[in-house]
Amino acid sequence: PAGPTSSLVIAMPCTYKTETYNEVLRWLDNTPIKYAANPKLKTSKSFVRYAKYAKAKTVGEALRFGTLYLDLLFDHEHGHLKATGQPKRKQLVSPDSSQWDDSWNATDKILSKMHAKWITWSKTFEVADRLGVDRRNLTSNKMGGISVEMHTQRMEAQVMAKLIMEEADSKGLLITDADVLHVLKLWAFKENTTRQNVMKEGIDFVNSDTLGLLAGYDGTVQVNQSTRHYPAVPHLLTRWLKDHLPDECGLKENGFHHTSINVNKGYAAKLHRDGNNEGPSMIAAFGEFTGGELNYWPEDDKTKATIDKLRQEDRKTLDLRRQLLLFDGNRGHSVEDFQGERYSIVFFSIGKSHKVNEKQRQLLMDVGIRVPDAKSLVDMKKLLSPPLGYGDVAEKAPAGPKRHPLRFWARPKKEKAVVSGLSKEKMHQAIEAARCVEPPEDDEDLPGETSFVSFQMTRKTNTEGLKVVMAFLKGASGRLMLAIEGVEEKKDSAKFHYQSVPSCTLGKALETHRLGEVRKWLQEVVTKTGGATLAELKKKKTRKGKAAEDQAPAVASEKSPKVSAKASAKESPAKTPEKSTGRKRAASTTPGAPEDAPSTKKQRRGSSGAKDEAPPGKKPRQEAKAALAQGRGPSISKKEALEQLCRCSESTSLSYAPDGKTAESHKGSYERYQKYAAANNFKEALELGSGPADIVYDLQAGLLKITGTKRKGPLLTADNLAAVAEGRFGKLAGKWREALSQL
Repeated sequence: PAGPTSSLVIAMPCTYKTETYNEVLRWLDNTPIKYAANPKLKTSKSFVRYAKYAKAKTVGEALRFGTLYLDLLFDHEHGHLKATGQPKRKQLVSPDSSQWDDSWNATDKILSKMHAKWITWSKTFEVADRLGVDRRNLTSNKMGGISVEMHTQRMEAQVMAKLIMEEADSKGLLITDADVLHVLKLWAFKENTTRQNVMKEGIDFVNSDTLGLLAGYDGTVQVNQSTRHYPAVPHLLTRWLKDHLPDECGLKENGFHHTSINVNKGYAAKLHRDGNNEGPSMIAAFGEFTGGELNYWPEDDKTKATIDKLRQEDRKTLDLRRQLLLFDGNRGHSVEDFQGERYSIVFFSIGKSHKVNEKQRQLLMDVGIRVPDAKSLVDMKKLLSPPLGYGDVAEKAPAGPKRHPLRFWARPKKEKAVVSGLSKEKMHQAIEAARCVEPPEDDEDLPGETSFVSFQMTRKTNTEGLKVVMAFLKGASGRLMLAIEGVEEKKDSAKFHYQSVPSCTLGKALETHRLGEVRKWLQEVVTKTGGATLAELKKKKTRKGKAAEDQAPAVASEKSPKVSAKASAKESPAKTPEKSTGRKRAASTTPGAPEDAPSTKKQRRGSSGAKDEAPPGKKPRQEAKAALAQGRGPSISKKEALEQLCRCSESTSLSYAPDGKTAESHKGSYERYQKYAAANNFKEALELGSGPADIVYDLQAGLLKITGTKRKGPLLTADNLAAVAEGRFGKLAGKWREALSQL
């Protein structure tokens, strides 16, 4: 398939020349090529790899022989590779993966993804050129899930919020609506597709971000990345709320306790109830718009009637641009359509605030979020009267004091904005700071760090116009310590002289021109202080959650009564001791599987050294027949499972064993299994809740059968495989290929 004619012209520097891309992206699987004699350094790994793929006669063969897509660009640009004839495309291959169909082969897909990455890479340089900064300033230490453009905008909002608060403190001013609006206009909103309950028909996403505390799917709570990366923004919002709280109900004195802040832009929410809130919420709107009033059903009791039973005549309509409203998000509410630019902020508490730990509580306190404890939560709930319900299920209002199913207060009509008093020089400094934000300085008054979990780097330009690289070690407490500094030897030379700072005595003094040696030095310090283990555990916990725990009962009930070699030895000391082989028994590394899940022959041996693939009394063949009778396939090793997965794509057909997991065999995961077991291919399985660990485990255990056609021929490399396979499954396939190469 041929892509559209490319007219992309890149004025800024890029990894490879435009001419190189324009040539390579026209190649086909059977385009004839010729490699030059091996030009690589003989002691390097690339020398060995080049020797293998240089035997290729076509582009497709080169990829199958181990060349990476970046090798094609590098080798062609440096004269080591050239196409010797036709066929070639008349136009560049399309970067749009949605055009892929059965006519696209592996080479087409790899080049298509290469084209898409070139476009993304080019945009990064465009943003850097527009801002007048080094590209690396935009990408270093950027939180995941957002683009470079979004990160740049958010950093501008972060620094501007900090500047406004500093100015307000120095002059004793209040944070005003105009100050909040100024920062909200700088903030880059993500396209949130998860808030289905607020989306009107025909809407696929809303611009909505949550700052502060979030509840995880595994029952834990965490301070989200946006709060950690851009703390001045939520701090400005909480400062505004504090400055505008009324004296009524002791709010001015005690403050409004909450865990999170929801920030919204440009959408009118349909009638809905918030599902996970606890206690009352504060809400306000900002911007220049007409319409956009909040409709609120103050007596709505969701335990007595469904939301579709609410009547329009029972609603209260409020202008949130002129009022600060205290309401209960668990009661029905919606937003009227509007014209103009409308923002809203909601201060609320999640239902699991009691799970917050002291470190999280302090992080939130640092940005002005006061997490409620048991007593303050009770006090907050007393601010609003319980709902009576509507219609036939309505209760009679009790006698006594006046009821308050909602409370609202007028906001000041005119306030002098702090931002209006900022000089152009200070505004310019804020923008410059946003383009090159340094990590916070270490606090000398605090005890020194003894354990480091990772390192990070940032870049800036000094007063002489030279670029400066700073490398920080990140301690277990989250604090950063400057370890290495590198200064450009000559302006725009890109050659740096790196030195370890005198105050950092954790490793040997370092002086080098090579960034690789800097990274190696930093990693050695992290490993030496024990932080590497902490980082690995954190990464493992984030990615896998409770997958391993959920799967734990599976093998114990289906594979063998032996829980592990050590446990078996303790519980059955009379059994024949394990034969000494001079090697320790390898532990299972199957993602999401229990420690003794059968993944290789060595791992399927118990303490006696005998195979435990089937329960005592059953031979392997009998066990296989029993599995087939239950709708399961035979158990396979981890290596076999990964090899099969690396030959699939997200559209490959599959089937799951009915009732493959039950409450007895898989107490923690059987409900999730019942959902994703309805999938017909890998894409559907992932969308229905299956995780990467589930896929590998289910395939090993025989609960998952691959019924579709698998890719034949030699296995592709991890990079090429990730480029060929579509979507999320493609990324997983690349990681599985890497894991397979380690077995």
